[in-house]
Amino acid sequence: MKRLIIILSIMAAFAANMHAQIVAAKEGDNGKYGFVDANGNWVVNPVYSSAEWDKYGDIGTFDHDWKVFGMIDNQGRVVFKSNNCMLFTRYPKTSPFVKIFHNSKYGVGTMDGKIIVPLQYKYIEIKEEEGYTFFMLTSTDGKVGVAASDGKILVPCEYYRGEIPYSNAKQPFLLMEDFNGGMVLFSCEGKQLTPQGYSSVEVDSVAITVSKNGMEGLYTLEGQEWVPCEYASIYIDKYSNNKPYAISVTKKIDGKEKKGVFSMDGKVLVPCEYDFVYHNGNYIEVWNGEIGSKQEYGMYSKAGEVLVPCQYRHCDRLTNERERIQIFAFTDEKWRPYSFIVIRVNGEVIVPFNQYQGIEKAAENLYTIQQNGKWGLWSGDHEVMACQYDNPIKFANDVATVTKNGEASLIKNPLKDGSQILIAEAKTPTKKKEKGPAVSRYPKPDSEVDTNIPVARKQTETMFAFIICNENYPDAPVPYSLNDGRMFREYCQKTLGIPEKNINLYEDATFGNIITAVEKMKSIADAYDGEASVIFYYSGHGFPDDKQQTAYLLPIDGDAASITTTGYSLAKLYKEIASLKLKSSVVFLDACFSGAKREDEMLTSARGVAIKVKEEAPQGNMVVFSAAQGDETAHQLEDKHHGLFTYCLLKELQKAQGDINLGTLTDNVTKQVKRQSVVINNKKQTPTVIPSQKMMNDWREMKLK
Repeated sequence: MKRLIIILSIMAAFAANMHAQIVAAKEGDNGKYGFVDANGNWVVNPVYSSAEWDKYGDIGTFDHDWKVFGMIDNQGRVVFKSNNCMLFTRYPKTSPFVKIFHNSKYGVGTMDGKIIVPLQYKYIEIKEEEGYTFFMLTSTDGKVGVAASDGKILVPCEYYRGEIPYSNAKQPFLLMEDFNGGMVLFSCEGKQLTPQGYSSVEVDSVAITVSKNGMEGLYTLEGQEWVPCEYASIYIDKYSNNKPYAISVTKKIDGKEKKGVFSMDGKVLVPCEYDFVYHNGNYIEVWNGEIGSKQEYGMYSKAGEVLVPCQYRHCDRLTNERERIQIFAFTDEKWRPYSFIVIRVNGEVIVPFNQYQGIEKAAENLYTIQQNGKWGLWSGDHEVMACQYDNPIKFANDVATVTKNGEASLIKNPLKDGSQILIAEAKTPTKKKEKGPAVSRYPKPDSEVDTNIPVARKQTETMFAFIICNENYPDAPVPYSLNDGRMFREYCQKTLGIPEKNINLYEDATFGNIITAVEKMKSIADAYDGEASVIFYYSGHGFPDDKQQTAYLLPIDGDAASITTTGYSLAKLYKEIASLKLKSSVVFLDACFSGAKREDEMLTSARGVAIKVKEEAPQGNMVVFSAAQGDETAHQLEDKHHGLFTYCLLKELQKAQGDINLGTLTDNVTKQVKRQSVVINNKKQTPTVIPSQKMMNDWREMKLK
């Protein structure tokens, strides 16, 4: 029972409290005014001369005979009372301030009855902004000023109007306009930040922008002049996180807009001399000239140092800003690379302009660079190969052909194979000619084909021979290959009547030597304009690509394990020769492409079984005569000190004194090779002849002289 009584008492008190909430002012029967709750019950009896209720401010005002004014809260309690002052409802309802009015003058009081702004103003507006309260004051002569929440005058009443402009800064600002239309900015503490006289003043979280007579300038948020007010436009450059890093400015010079850059501390980084400026916080690109016309490019550092004078015709960005480095190549009128500069993403210059005179892409993350007319390699932030080669270095399948002092060689991509950067230089001296001919480890030729060599009565000036004989491979020499090439040279000169100057012999040829031979062949074909004929002879290792079953010539500096990048493709050879304007071309190949040696053993890098490669089809005016078919081995004759195929070829040329057509020559050589291989080597070896489609009906009647 006691508990029930307590509950009922609480409910009654709650109900009474609900009824005590004021919702309106009301006139009583006595002509006076009071305040009532939602049920119309008097919360404050009608005793006032007038009363008003502000439902939004949740506050009421009253007066006694226009002499005593006050405020009550929604419980009917007097919270402010003043003699001879009219009070106005406060807004918002949480505000501790209230405007007061007496004798046509305004002031400001607090809810505890104190007056903080005296009753002397024509009008007062209370404004709250970002936790600050300001009193916008209008004096009796119509001039505007500002007071702080404690009544302190921040801006004297000397201005036409005032406002609190929007900004992203941490504190508000006071913007005043004088009677001449000039704008002045004050801090929330009343400090004057800008001089009078500007036609506009704007403020944000970074700076104060001022303008006058069509010109713009900047002040810091503390009121220090940052950029003089003499620019047509000003833009503060910011990172994606809204952090500023520089100021772009535009100035009109002789009627044309020119752009420049200021630093965040007001220093001129780039003078207003350029048509376009790009600044990303780490470097500054500049250029003059409209797009589509003659333009000139240059570059500044983020500190304002001239990195590249603005005088170059083109600027190519070889990397993008997402990469760890950025490369800019500057070129002249003819798009020739002049020099380049390399910059880290933080603006640090890795390679200064003019250290090198050219740059081109060599491979992924690798560039070929030029210095003093020579080319090397550069990657990331360092030089990986000194500038020593005659031409730019371009990699294909991570291998490139280079020329040094006129001698070609092969190099691997140092980013992929740092242990074998220089293949040719590591295995074969580039200055081969200074050391004389290659030295054979095998007996000299002394068979019947090596003596009594027939001599032609006349020379054939338009016939050229290219002879490659590779014997001294580091791990798998080819017996008697040098004998074969040297004696074939003798037969070309003496028996076929090819002038000595027309015969090109390459002993222990590198990859670069093979390329040199092909390039020389091209030059001859161009010079003779279809009147020249070519004999190409190769003695050495061939090797298959077991994945594609394609054939390759193996240079002395080649690697059978990397045949596709260090070997010379047979298909490529045929294509190169076929593309030449030649009267005819005959190719002799004393090599097999199964992966076997002449001694019938497998090369170290070959599989345990011979591989049958696809036959490459020659094109143009070409006939190819090979020592063996598909997976067969091209053998040697120990007692003759020659390869079997070459011996039989020389034998037929000797017998016919060179005057023999290709049909008869290939028939006789094929018959002899097949017979002797079975008898002597107990192995099958079948030479093959493949004419091009164009030569299918005519090749048998062709002669070598």
